[in-house]
Amino acid sequence: MADHMEYRLALLLPESRQVLGFQGFGADELPRISIPRWERPAEQLTKLVEEMWHVKSVVLDVLIDASSPTPFAIMEVRKRSSELERGGLRPVQPDDISNASLGEKERHAVASILSNNADDRGPFARIGWVGEVQEWIQREVHSRDIRFSEDILQFNAGGGFSLVRFDTQQGSAYWLKAVGNPNEHEFRVTTTLATLFKSYLPPIVAVRPEWNAWVMEDAGQPLSNSFDLPSVEKAVTCLAELQGKSVDCIETLLAAGCPDCSIPVLADHLRALTEYLGDAMNRQTSTKAPRLEIQRLRELESIVRDACLAMQDLRVPDALIHNDINGGNILLCGSRCVFTDWAEACIGNPFLTFQHLCAQVSLDSRDAEAWLPCVRSAYKRSWREWLTESQIDQAFVLMPILAIASYLYGRGAWLNSPIRETPHFQSYSRSLARHMDRAARAPELLEALCR
Repeated sequence: MADHMEYRLALLLPESRQVLGFQGFGADELPRISIPRWERPAEQLTKLVEEMWHVKSVVLDVLIDASSPTPFAIMEVRKRSSELERGGLRPVQPDDISNASLGEKERHAVASILSNNADDRGPFARIGWVGEVQEWIQREVHSRDIRFSEDILQFNAGGGFSLVRFDTQQGSAYWLKAVGNPNEHEFRVTTTLATLFKSYLPPIVAVRPEWNAWVMEDAGQPLSNSFDLPSVEKAVTCLAELQGKSVDCIETLLAAGCPDCSIPVLADHLRALTEYLGDAMNRQTSTKAPRLEIQRLRELESIVRDACLAMQDLRVPDALIHNDINGGNILLCGSRCVFTDWAEACIGNPFLTFQHLCAQVSLDSRDAEAWLPCVRSAYKRSWREWLTESQIDQAFVLMPILAIASYLYGRGAWLNSPIRETPHFQSYSRSLARHMDRAARAPELLEALCR
């Protein structure tokens, strides 16, 4: 099925150092399951393994090899029931698994993990790491007697990455997050932000630099779970407050790994973006969406450049921006609102992050036309210390097209990376270019640029 992806599973038994397999003809076979293609693999794999075989598990690593038709997940069995054998799975030695189920590189990876010789695969590709992390949290949180429940929820795994929620018997929860290449910078950025702006990030209770890992207290429910106008107004007010406090911390944030994505930097890279989009459009094979010709792309470059100049004339102070903000990484708990997932933290024009939230309101609310004036008013109130009413209103007009261009540029590293040649990224870039084209036709923008 095109909307699902099949995975082969090596379910490791920590006590016997065996794997679970099905009896085959001459050799045993690994189990296989299909998960939704666009969902988080670690979350879906652990969920389906429990549903199918009543096994609580954790993903240790995921191997994707171009020579293999299906990805391969290595998982540790944390708890199994008597239902397991009735489902046909039985403990076997890795050497008994057929070559069709287990390739040479995959067999080596399984053997290294079973023999506790997988340090090169990262700290979360080891049997028993869950217990180690739980003991670490208990040592670090001195003020509470933490007793973990059996329930853990794993969202990310592999390549040095980890995102896991640990529930406790007391009802509270803790989140472990670790980052690998190319997101190692998120560790330093997040810990710096948590030090500077404690009220606006989930409380960090433990850090482990050698793992690029930190542990956070659970800080509430995502905005996407309660997407109503008061919640959105609270989120944009807190965002503006955080950005305002960051204005005096720019040098510290740059030193922590937040790149300079200011309007002048974006303007300096517009020609490179135009050339890339021209090449991406030439490679378009689908006829579902119109191709933008190079002449139109150059017109868009000129419009965006004029918008950059107009925004610079407003003298909006640079601040912390979150270039991947969405309803999932804004957390609400009572009167508190915090922000997570800072891999795309940058220094730039704060109104561009606000535009991303406005775009989400337009997508997710049937009452967007009534909501947006209230949302803009909430954001505007916090910026009156720096800007006049007129400056803010002009920034609101300029921010839609600049937010799209800035989002495409991102941290800028992809311009010199092989990712620019991948079909998926080219398709994504073409889509952003079409959004930019629509934003460039807005009458209020054209009027503002003609003044």
